[in-house]
Amino acid sequence: MRALNSHYVVIDLHCSWHSTSHHLPTSALAYLNISSNLISTVSSSFRRTRRSGSAIRSASSSSSSWIPSPEIRRPSDRFSSGNGYPFSSQNVPSTSRPEASTELEMFLELLPLKMRRELYRHQEIGTLIEVVMDLGRKPLARFPSGDWVISEQPIKLEDLRHAISKVGEFSDDNRSGINSSLHRISAIRNRKMQIIGLTCRVGRAVSGSAEIIRDLVQDGGSILVIGPPGVGKTTLIREIARMLADELKKRVVIVDTSNEIGGDGDVPHAGIGRARRMQVPNVHMQHNVMIEAVENHMPETIIIDEIGTELEALAASTIAQRGVQLVGTAHGMTIENIIKNPSLQNLVGGIESVTLGDEEAKKRKVQKTILERKGPPTFTCAVELISKTECRVHHRLDATVDAILAGIFQPPPP
Repeated sequence: MRALNSHYVVIDLHCSWHSTSHHLPTSALAYLNISSNLISTVSSSFRRTRRSGSAIRSASSSSSSWIPSPEIRRPSDRFSSGNGYPFSSQNVPSTSRPEASTELEMFLELLPLKMRRELYRHQEIGTLIEVVMDLGRKPLARFPSGDWVISEQPIKLEDLRHAISKVGEFSDDNRSGINSSLHRISAIRNRKMQIIGLTCRVGRAVSGSAEIIRDLVQDGGSILVIGPPGVGKTTLIREIARMLADELKKRVVIVDTSNEIGGDGDVPHAGIGRARRMQVPNVHMQHNVMIEAVENHMPETIIIDEIGTELEALAASTIAQRGVQLVGTAHGMTIENIIKNPSLQNLVGGIESVTLGDEEAKKRKVQKTILERKGPPTFTCAVELISKTECRVHHRLDATVDAILAGIFQPPPP
């Protein structure tokens, strides 16, 4: 509802206000500034925690469609899947130790022998995040507890050459990997295009990491995963791909731009299960491969990592309109960051500016120019990764976007 053309809104006061308010679009809430009691009643329908059990309604939803409000989820919490079966992270299987230790050994082979020995002595070696090696500087190992200096000896060219010899060729985005593993090696180059630094990130397939949002996966809607770098977006969608392919028996195709989801090499990592993987020759061709996947391979679900350009966002929108389920990631802290990103606005339906007449703006007590959603979002729901152990779930992305634009969105308490 872009504007109210009439001068009056008729409300049947004999009916319950609670039920009447749900038939009003979000953009009309500011218009109904009849009394503070009425406005607070409407606004309260957009706020809830899991304990209160209330719900919100989207401006575009039908009168019979109830939707839960955003909620915080943690692995220690219990949730019910779509069929009412409760599940808990306590019952989630984890990656087997022999397999995990073997892949960690493959990663540590990148380092010179002395650095490798020092790392093996660290008590948090099993939770190693990444190793940073910059020419002429001390090597750093990053753990959940913080950075740790591996050696007092600065990195030499020989150390970098040793690491480079253990990985495949670097692509246009300066990323490479180790064959049959999920590890990612990123290079820093000088002006002569010579490698003078490496960021070596440990990749892990964590079985059961998607249990916390199993209900969203089983519902069949498209899922947008939002979070800052290093919070576990790729790990999550890798497990979603396996869950969809192995447990729900769907035809899943992964568009793997940097080989992060399916690992390096032509044979994909076992962590994606029966899902198929399409590699992208060039980082700028991701949107073309996304469309190619739909047209050539009859997928029921497309998995995309790091949607970052307008062309990729448009390709995702095109895929969604063809009835294919989408699971994708985007960098950002919250949905509001996606709304403010011109390249990614199409993921949330696009944003447009609407100009109101003087009289209508006065009645609404708002500025003459307001922001509204252009159309339906590409994704049905969204998951904001707050940390590796906490996420915020938005069951209906359109409702959240409408509430943010109307200025009445209240995030759930931690």
